[in-house]
Amino acid sequence: MHKRMFGVDVKKIGGDTSYAGTANRDYCKEKGIQTSFVKRGRPSQGKKEKDFVRQELARVRATAMEGSFGTQKEHYDLRRAKARKKDTEILYIFFGIHTANLVHLAERLIEQELAIAA
Repeated sequence: MHKRMFGVDVKKIGGDTSYAGTANRDYCKEKGIQTSFVKRGRPSQGKKEKDFVRQELARVRATAMEGSFGTQKEHYDLRRAKARKKDTEILYIFFGIHTANLVHLAERLIEQELAIAA
């Protein structure tokens, strides 16, 4: 889907530990995708370039994700929503993420239409 939307293959993925299952690790390894997943097994003795890339991906992912949640809470007025149960909280987050994605998609479509009209 990423290639269809953006025209390029995924090279790097940032994801937290909930995405670091065997199936996702195997898929990423098969496709040659670098991840921010924590390494399994004993820690290596020396620092490698891959370790730096992994740490940087984890930092950027955390910053972007946490920043986007804050933006959604403020911009889409989600800070006023008070969830009492975990399922409700997940639903609020779901709608916040998808609302933000729809806004970005709409902006991109408008830009494309303006470029075609020009």
